Amino acid sequence: WQGGVLIKVNPRYTSQTCFECKHIAKENRQTQAKFECVQCGHKANADVNAAKNILAAGHAVLSAEGGCGKGRPLKQKTCDIREKVA
Repeated sequence: WQGGVLIKVNPRYTSQTCFECKHIAKENRQTQAKFECVQCGHKANADVNAAKNILAAGHAVLSAEGGCGKGRPLKQKTCDIREKVA
């Protein structure tokens, strides 16, 4: 494992939202595997479409924070002074 950033996003409606036009409709999911937007006609595998929506939501969280880690408090520790500097 090389490390990375884990961002919690709300998965609500990601499987019903069109990645292309952002239209949300229950009817967009014709079957468990098939996604077809009733507004723009975009077709995709339902899991891939939902994964793209989740990824976009994560990117939105990062950009709202101004980048990875920014805006989050850091734990600061005081340093012990071991010798005096003249």
